[in-house]
Amino acid sequence: MKTNEDQSPWGLILILFGAGILSAFQVGKVPPVLSDIRLDLVISLFYAGWILSIFNLTGLLLGAFTGAIADAIGHRRLMLTGLVFQIIGCLLGSFADSFYGLLATRFLEGAGFLAVVVSAPTLIFQVVKPKDMTIALSIWTCYLPAGASLMMILVPFILTGTDWKGLWQINAVILMAYTLLLSKKTSHIKFMNRSTLVTFKKLIQDVIRTSTSAGPLILALIFVTYALQWLTVMGFLPTLILEKYGFSKSMASILTAAMVFINIFGNLAGGRLLKRGINRWKLIAFACTVMGLSSIAIYSADASFILNYTGCLIFSIFGGLIPASILGAVPDYAPSKNLIATTNGLVIQGGQAGQVMGPPILAYLVSQTGSWSCGSWFLGSVALLGLVLSLCLSRLKPGISS
Repeated sequence: MKTNEDQSPWGLILILFGAGILSAFQVGKVPPVLSDIRLDLVISLFYAGWILSIFNLTGLLLGAFTGAIADAIGHRRLMLTGLVFQIIGCLLGSFADSFYGLLATRFLEGAGFLAVVVSAPTLIFQVVKPKDMTIALSIWTCYLPAGASLMMILVPFILTGTDWKGLWQINAVILMAYTLLLSKKTSHIKFMNRSTLVTFKKLIQDVIRTSTSAGPLILALIFVTYALQWLTVMGFLPTLILEKYGFSKSMASILTAAMVFINIFGNLAGGRLLKRGINRWKLIAFACTVMGLSSIAIYSADASFILNYTGCLIFSIFGGLIPASILGAVPDYAPSKNLIATTNGLVIQGGQAGQVMGPPILAYLVSQTGSWSCGSWFLGSVALLGLVLSLCLSRLKPGISS
C-alpha cells in the first residue's frame, strides 16, 4: 500500500508549472499583436524582430550566472523576484510610446522570465520523488508551448475590448495574483544549499566550472539550435500568414496557437520515450532531422497554405522531443548536485541566445531577398548543426560527479 510519503506532491508541482505558464504568456502575447505594434510605433519588420528577441537578451548574457545566483541565494526567492520583474515590465510596457521604450520593458520582462525558468525546475527536482523525476521534468518542459499557445488563443478575445497596451496590463494583474498564491503555497520549501557562502568569486567559479564541463556545454549548444528555429518560426508565423495568404488577425493567431500547442505532445512523448529507455541523443538527432526537412515545406514559395502549415505542425510536434530531452538531462549532466540550477541556467542561456539571433537574422534575410523562402536553407543549416551536436552528446556519459 502506498503512503503519502511515497507520492510526489503533484499539486505543488503543478503550481510551480503554472509559474512557467504565466511567464510564457509574455512570449505568446507578442506575435498576434506584432503588426499592431508596428503600426502604432511605426517600425519595420527588422525592428519588430527585436521586439520578439530582446526578451531573451537577459538570458543570453546572464543565463548561467542567474542559475548560480539561484543556487546561492535560494531558488524560491529568485523565482518570486522574477515574477515581480515581469509585473513591472508589463506595467511599464503598457505606457511605452516608442520603440526603445518598449524594448527596455521587454528586456525587464525577459529578466523576470529567466529568473523563473531557471529556478522553478530546480524546485520541482527538489520536491518530486525520484521515480517520478522524468515525468515531472517532461511536464515542466511544456510550460512554453502551453503558456504561449493559451495566450495566443486568448488574445483575439482580449483585443475585442482593448488594444495591445491593455493586453500588457491584463498580464500584469494576472501575474500579481499568481505571485501571491505561489508565495503562500511554496513557503514550506526549504533552501537546499543553505550552507553555501554567497560571494561573487564563488558565483564566477560555479559558472566557469559548469560552462567548461562537456555535458552542460553540449546541452546548451543543442538548445541554441532548437530555440533559434522555434522562436523564428513561431514568432513570424502570424506575419507570414497575414502577408502571404491574407487571413484575418484572429485566424492567424489561432493557427499559430495550434502550432505552438501541438509542441506539448512532443514534449510529453519525449518524457515517455526517455522513461522507456530511448537514448536522449537519438531523440534529439531524429527531431533535428525532421525540423530541418519541415523548414523546406514551411518556407517554400510555391507551396500551398496546406503544405506550409502542415510543415509547421510537423516541425512543432517533433521539435518538442528536444526540450524534453535537454531539460530533463540537466540533473544528470550537472557537475554537482549543488550546480543543477547553474547548469539549467547555462542551457537556458543557450536557448535565449538562439531566440535572440533567430528572428532578426530571418527578418534581415527576408528584407534583402524579398522572399520568405530563404528561411528553408537558413533553418535547415541550423538543424544540421543540432544533428552534429547530438552525435557529440552520444559520446558522453551522464552522471553527477559530486
